[in-house]
Amino acid sequence: MKRKIPLTLAALALFGLPACGGGASAAGGKLIPEQATIMAGIDVAGLMKTKLYTDNKAEVEKQREWKEVADAAKGCNLDPEKAIASILIGTDGKEFAAVITGDGIGDEKNLTCIADKAKEKNNGKAPFTIADEGGKKVLKMDDGKSTGFIIDGRTIALTSKPWEAAVKDLIDGKGKPATDGPNKDLFKRADQSKHIWAAGVVPADAAGAAKGMGADPKDFSGSFDLSDGLAVKATVTLASADQATALKKKADEGIGALKGLAPMLGLPPKIGDTIAVSVKDAQISVEASITNDDIKALKEKAGGMMGGMMGGGGGGGGMDAPPPVEAPPATPPADPAAAPPAAPAN
Repeated sequence: MKRKIPLTLAALALFGLPACGGGASAAGGKLIPEQATIMAGIDVAGLMKTKLYTDNKAEVEKQREWKEVADAAKGCNLDPEKAIASILIGTDGKEFAAVITGDGIGDEKNLTCIADKAKEKNNGKAPFTIADEGGKKVLKMDDGKSTGFIIDGRTIALTSKPWEAAVKDLIDGKGKPATDGPNKDLFKRADQSKHIWAAGVVPADAAGAAKGMGADPKDFSGSFDLSDGLAVKATVTLASADQATALKKKADEGIGALKGLAPMLGLPPKIGDTIAVSVKDAQISVEASITNDDIKALKEKAGGMMGGMMGGGGGGGGMDAPPPVEAPPATPPADPAAAPPAAPAN
């Protein structure tokens, strides 16, 4: 995605939530323009009810940054765990539109308070201001590249400038949303009842990179379910059935190798049995899962290994912790079975 989705609205910055469930797709889809070729939804409220979140909540709350976020949110009459309930994003790889729902997130007083608090931490520079334009409450972003609209007390919409007119039309009940557009059937292919889902046309740059692996991906869909650990389901449509069959063969070989390496990686021996790859015509699909207990065991194993590497055992000569590495932007995989399921970051 060439243009970063600038969810610089201080509300999102305050809560530290990423902008990429059922709640995200219902009404929000009507505010995403038909130009979108990719859609993704995050059921934030659902994620915060999972065992994975509750088990790690205490660790999160120990972080100084989180405490600052929580205090600032509460100071603006917002509950940091309820102010963002869902996020829906539509993009064509360059432009974007997003719809965010949550308790009080669309209240003008709360948003003004958020802007003021962000201003205090940004050398007196507010990330946005609120103006009345044509009967709409508009969030004028300081970067000049995006615009926000207050839809109601629980909903705001954000968009890059080139899509601003289209989003305005949709707010007024005009135009055609992505859910009724040319890619509507593709978007429906993703299971939108899951905590995180996405579907769309594979961007040209990603498709080009995949050709080096002998694959020519056309579109994708997938979901992440964290109800009990992590369950992943992904489907990619390739240029031909032959490509799908060849890719499945490579995936099956990789799964076999994973079974042998699992003990050394701290993964349960049965991990390979939880990965299933199937082919139907030109589509290849993968399903994989890992339980909460397995994630916990993997986390403990990784912690022990890092402790040993950094001299945690009491002897000298330990290594310094490596510097943090910025994660690359999410791109639809050309080979959905190329890697085993990984425990989500805490």
